[in-house]
Amino acid sequence: MKAIEVNNLTKNFGKTKAVDDISFSAEEGKITAILGPNGSGKTTTIKSICNIIIPDGGSIKINGKSNIKSIDRIAALFEGTRNLYWRLTPIENLRYFAGIRGLGGKKIELKIDELMERFNLTDKKNTLVNNLSRGMQQKVAIAMTLVCDTDIIILDEPTLGLDVESCLDIKEVLKSISVDMKKTILLSTHDMHLVQDICDDVIIMAKGKIIAHDAMNNLLDMFRNMTYEFILNKSVTDECMKNLLETGYEFYFSNNNTVLEIDISDSQIIYNIIDLLRNNNLSIKEIKQSNINFERVYLNLTGGGVNK
Repeated sequence: MKAIEVNNLTKNFGKTKAVDDISFSAEEGKITAILGPNGSGKTTTIKSICNIIIPDGGSIKINGKSNIKSIDRIAALFEGTRNLYWRLTPIENLRYFAGIRGLGGKKIELKIDELMERFNLTDKKNTLVNNLSRGMQQKVAIAMTLVCDTDIIILDEPTLGLDVESCLDIKEVLKSISVDMKKTILLSTHDMHLVQDICDDVIIMAKGKIIAHDAMNNLLDMFRNMTYEFILNKSVTDECMKNLLETGYEFYFSNNNTVLEIDISDSQIIYNIIDLLRNNNLSIKEIKQSNINFERVYLNLTGGGVNK
């Protein structure tokens, strides 16, 4: 079943077409990422789904009904806004946000206890949010979206500013929300590792249009057979890097410029690359087909845009 259906959505801001006649859907119980560089229209799209922005045209349905009539089935967490009251404890925050929707009593108290345990926050449930780590604060914020038991959770940059350990915690939390709690998640993020690890489907936008919408595995398969990795015996200098890039090949450098990656459609080009490296006094330790990562797929599809 389609949890979210967007049909022919259009939104203009003056002469700027922020969203240009887009259509897509998100399946019930799945994690769908909506990505795009600045100005792509993804934030306008998300806010239109949440009925924060009124579109100029098109329709949005939540579980088959107009989003205007079904807005109580959505809970959202937006980056860059104050999602929690810092002078309240986690329990007090969840009680407050449940109360806004007219919910309270024993059922909510049991729900709050369940969420505190699920997110490993029981020991901190009576600590002021202001005194919690950034990772714990984000866990409380995500728990806030679940306290009212809505069908759909919309998350904007849930791992922004978190350390590696906290990102891993949030990743497991999101998997649990989808698999164990059977929630539909629409996710916007700059964290391509998060997208690759947890998302079922991906929507990529650019200049108000959808340029790709497919299952994660299908998008990876589009590039899997074209990426090769050249492991070098020494680092590529800045001057040498400039020379290589001026040849017209789209090289990617990593691991302190000792690893060179390139997408090629014809394996015979490998021999051209070997000659090119030899001419630049670069010896090759190993050549192998690389496991493509979603960040590379995203950069290929968007022409190198940075997702923010």
